[in-house]
Amino acid sequence: MTLAARRWDPGLGPLQVATLRRALEREGMVTAWWSDLPGARMTEHAHAFPETRWVVEGFLRVTAGAEAVELGPGDRLDLPPNLPHTIEVLGLAQVIYVSGMPGGA
Repeated sequence: MTLAARRWDPGLGPLQVATLRRALEREGMVTAWWSDLPGARMTEHAHAFPETRWVVEGFLRVTAGAEAVELGPGDRLDLPPNLPHTIEVLGLAQVIYVSGMPGGA
């Protein structure tokens, strides 16, 4: 598995929570927005469903096995179901991101 971020498409509109939520909802996802403080870490976990993380501001590192990807403003990562991963906030600022999952999950 290769973790690969998708970069922001300015054609979607302004980079803000509402824009990202609308884009994911058009894909049939249920969304929520989150913020985490600098240094926050989520221990290894997995979801039974696909999950999307889309960063509005700040920076995250997502690690799955030996692979890691750093996400910044506008970066999107789509994780497949059942993939064990950790998440860490990078830098000295909080991170704000939108999370999406399939509507029936």
